[in-house]
Amino acid sequence: MPLVSLIVEQYVQWRFGVTAALGLALLGLGLKPGNENAPWAATCTAVGGFLLVAPALTAGA
Repeated sequence: MPLVSLIVEQYVQWRFGVTAALGLALLGLGLKPGNENAPWAATCTAVGGFLLVAPALTAGA
């Protein structure tokens, strides 16, 4: 599983840049099972989702 995660992260970084790779990492951290009650989980998910989507929208422009 870590190999698949590394491949996905490298593809996202190659295609959309470091910002999207950071967003993917934060999104994964926020959605990690067992973090539902952690106060930072929602923040990581929201920030990660924004950082992942923002470069993808500007890349096509």
